[in-house]
Parts: sequence; structure tokens; C-alpha cells
Amino acid sequence: MRKIERPGFNVRTVFEQCISNMANQELRTELTDSLDKIERSEEDFNEKKETNEIYLIKRNVEISETANTDVLVKIYTERLVNKKNNARRYYDQILLSAPKGKCPLCNQRIADTLDHYLPKTLYPLLSVTPINLIPACSVCNKGKLIDYPLNSEQESLHPYYDNIENEEWLKCEVLEVNPIIFKYSVQSPDCWSELLKERVMNHFNSFKLNTLYVIHAIEEFANIKFQIEKLFNNGGQQLLKDHLSDCYESRKIIDRNSWQTAFYKALFDNDDFCRGNFIGNSY
Repeated sequence: MRKIERPGFNVRTVFEQCISNMANQELRTELTDSLDKIERSEEDFNEKKETNEIYLIKRNVEISETANTDVLVKIYTERLVNKKNNARRYYDQILLSAPKGKCPLCNQRIADTLDHYLPKTLYPLLSVTPINLIPACSVCNKGKLIDYPLNSEQESLHPYYDNIENEEWLKCEVLEVNPIIFKYSVQSPDCWSELLKERVMNHFNSFKLNTLYVIHAIEEFANIKFQIEKLFNNGGQQLLKDHLSDCYESRKIIDRNSWQTAFYKALFDNDDFCRGNFIGNSY
């Protein structure tokens, strides 16, 4: 997961813009009068996220029978998302905060939508709250295994609050050399708390990152096989290891926890692979 800066605007700014051209004047007035409640919900989210107690936020809280969940969800889907609405610029600003355009949750696919950290249908007061909106790919947005946490350990990582980029934690293993089989996993640093270790593991599993990264690793190996086989045949094990080491170090400078970084480290660390036993592999 990649750390990104929080949006530079709050829910009051976004909400006011969303309802500014609402035709139903009575509903618009009620929503305007409820801005303090919406703002308190944002403050509650921030306070509880700072202490990993987001699971304590009450679900299914509405403003009133008229300003209910359906209305609040539509403010997101029909106003914030709507490209013809002036509020759309806040949606776009959040989306464009994705590092290099990539989803910060999987650190691989293109960010093409916004994900509600807490789902809008269960937490309607947070429907357009900027700190509850994360740039994401459609797969991570729709495919995560846990919709909302029931305890601190189940809280997936949040790009605005969590930073795990300073330690190397993503591990790739070569389980078999010929045919080659990869496995990705979390190797938690000793400096992490037990809670963080559990949360990173749950994030990794919830977004099915092993499956995603293995697919890319197999493709990468197929792309480089001719080259590294030639290196081994011309210079032996040491030349191959030097090349793999350079590939690892080069990618580590950019992102120490990318699937590519872990991939090249796994190849370098595997003696069976570096002795050339991958040659003849069908991939």
C-alpha cells in the first residue's frame, strides 16, 4: 500500500457544493441545516481512525426520514460523481492524488474510481466525506473481502493514515524452479506492533494481493527468461546473480515493496534458480 496526502478540503466544502443547485428547496434547507451533524461525523471518523477504533462508528445513522440513506447516497452518486455537477472537481482531485495514477490499495492497477473506506450504504453520513474517499481501482473497490471492520485488527490500511513504506515487508518466494511457482506474503518487520502486523496481513488477504502479484510475476518471468538464460550460458551463476541484484536494487530505490522488487529478490536469493535449473522451463 502507498501513503498519500489527505485531501485539502473538508466535508462541509464538498457537501455544500453538492447540494448548491438542488431543486428541492425544502430538502436543500434541511440538508444545509444538518451540516454540523455531517461535520461531526467527519471529526468522529478522523478521531477513531487515528486510534484504530473505526469499528466503533455506528452504522445506519441518518439525518431524518426525508434526509435518509437513499438521499445521502444519491448526493454522492448523482452529484459528486456526476461530471456535469460543479462538485465533481473534488472527486477528480481525490482521484488524481493516486501515486503515478496507481491504486494505493494494491499498488498495481490503475486508479479509476473512488472507494469508500466505510461503505456509504451503511455509513450514509460519510458518503461525501473526503477522508472516507480513497482513489482506487475498480477491482479493489468491489472485490475486498471485508466491507467494514468489526475490530481494530480487521481495519484495512488507509492511505491517508497508514505509512508502511519505510520498511521492507513484501516477500516473494520461489516455491518451485522448474516449472517456476511463486508465492507472495507479508514478512512483518520486528519494529511493527502486533496490531499493525495483523492489519497488514488482513489488508493483504482482503484485497487478494498474492493472486494479483503471482500473475504479474509469472508474466515477468516469461518476459525475461530468454535474457537471463543467455546471461547464465555466457557468464554462469555469478553474472546471473549480479544482474538480478542490479534489478532488485534498481526497483527497491523506486518502491521497496513493489511486487517487482520482491520478485527480483526472490530470484536472487534462490540458489537453485541461480545455478541455472530454471533453464528448459516452459513459461
